[in-house]
Amino acid sequence: MGRNLKERSNTVGYFSWVDRIDSNIYCRVIERLYIPFNKSKYGGYARLVQDNAPPHISKKTKEKLREWKVDTLDWPPESPDLNPIELIWGHMKNEIRKKGPRTLSELKKAIVDYWQHLTPEVCTKYIEGIKARLRQVVQQKGGNIIEGRRRTLDENDT
Repeated sequence: MGRNLKERSNTVGYFSWVDRIDSNIYCRVIERLYIPFNKSKYGGYARLVQDNAPPHISKKTKEKLREWKVDTLDWPPESPDLNPIELIWGHMKNEIRKKGPRTLSELKKAIVDYWQHLTPEVCTKYIEGIKARLRQVVQQKGGNIIEGRRRTLDENDT
């Protein structure tokens, strides 16, 4: 499934090259990686944060999460500006662009290098920054703060 990139205590997680994650792959990741991690680190009390990607909201995934008794945190649609992993992906893309990989092999190496050097401290920084981002979203009246757009009347909840 995935392989641990480094056997060290401050490695963030697992990594695997796949073209596309579907519900089957996503459920395997939850079962093999998330559930054991949650139990060992948080006694099973952590909540899984998911956005509204198709594998996250599929019927199969919902059924499996219920079966495994995995608690999830509801996440607003169209809100990558509030999702720490999206912020990390953005940072990774910027760092890799600076290296200017010219081949697929160079690109994969740059991705692996970035992932290997991503520490829990960096992830924590992104998570802690969410409070300030939430304030910005309120000031934007619910708009996306990265794009700088406000919600329109037809986007309001009814």
